[in-house]
Amino acid sequence: MRIVSAAKHAALQTLQQRTAAALEKTSAALEKAEKLAADRQATITQQRAELARLRDERPDSPVQQPQPVQGDAELLRQLDLAQRTIRALAQRVDDLQASHIADTRELHDLRQEATR
Repeated sequence: MRIVSAAKHAALQTLQQRTAAALEKTSAALEKAEKLAADRQATITQQRAELARLRDERPDSPVQQPQPVQGDAELLRQLDLAQRTIRALAQRVDDLQASHIADTRELHDLRQEATR
């Protein structure tokens, strides 16, 4: 068996202690990183479940009748205005068609008189 000098023994012991301390720090950092990764994975899973619920992929309650949307009065007002406009334009088209028919008859009568 070989005898090691006290200086070498102290240097090796110091090196071993530093290595052990570094290993403990690395282990602690690894545990912290694993915990952070697990927390993130749990958050992702919860958010996916919430999205699935919101998209009604798996509804957890019966479908209820939709509530009237705020702003229905404005939509009804716009619909009434659009219907009024359509009625006014339809009346104008009817008037123009009647005028066209009268003009066509008059033109037809004038052509017949011209040929006599």
